Amino acid sequence: MSGHETQTGSGQLTTTRGHHMDVDDLFDVATVCDISDSCDQLGVPCVRTGKIRPVYAGCAPFAGTITTVSLRPGRGTRLTSLIRIFEDTEDDAVLVDLGERTDVQCWGTLLATAALRFGVRAALVNGATRDADQLAALGFPTFARGTHPASMRGRLSLTGMGGDVVVEGRPVISGCAVAADPNGVVFLPREHADKVFDLARQIAAAEQRLLDRIRSVSRPTTEALDTILP
Repeated sequence: MSGHETQTGSGQLTTTRGHHMDVDDLFDVATVCDISDSCDQLGVPCVRTGKIRPVYAGCAPFAGTITTVSLRPGRGTRLTSLIRIFEDTEDDAVLVDLGERTDVQCWGTLLATAALRFGVRAALVNGATRDADQLAALGFPTFARGTHPASMRGRLSLTGMGGDVVVEGRPVISGCAVAADPNGVVFLPREHADKVFDLARQIAAAEQRLLDRIRSVSRPTTEALDTILP
């Protein structure tokens, strides 16, 4: 674990900016669906998409904070320019924006390996990635709109860091909280993350109790289930 993050005795993820997000057991209980429902119930504004999904089977879910990076078609950017962002960021993950394009890609094993060395724990790509099998072997959580095999060298130029990124027509702000799993991604204000995640756990537990009650009905009928379902 790098100097950008430490693990406290309470199981909280702590970054050098003083962010405290209790996420260690979050996905043991809840899913991104529960987090989305929690935002609805609390009235917390969020940006949701089901189009940015795990790049490989068995990809671990992720919750943390993001630094945004924007790339666009151009004459090319040295990989060290992107690696410097990993060195400078105090967030847990990067959101790399390709403007939703999937005919070029901007993330693979080289960048993921470098990211890990600097304590960056996940990547979300508003576009395409590559090296799916190698990312799986590395165990680096990566979420994207798709994959594309071509190299990014000579095709993409770095156009910004820390600016707003548009996802599904809505702005995502650098430094915000994010949760991602096979259902998709939810971006939300960092200052609301703890209460959203706490309620998500409660929502998931309540749904599990409801499922248990449905399974306990000996002779299921519409009338019997009507007394159980909300």
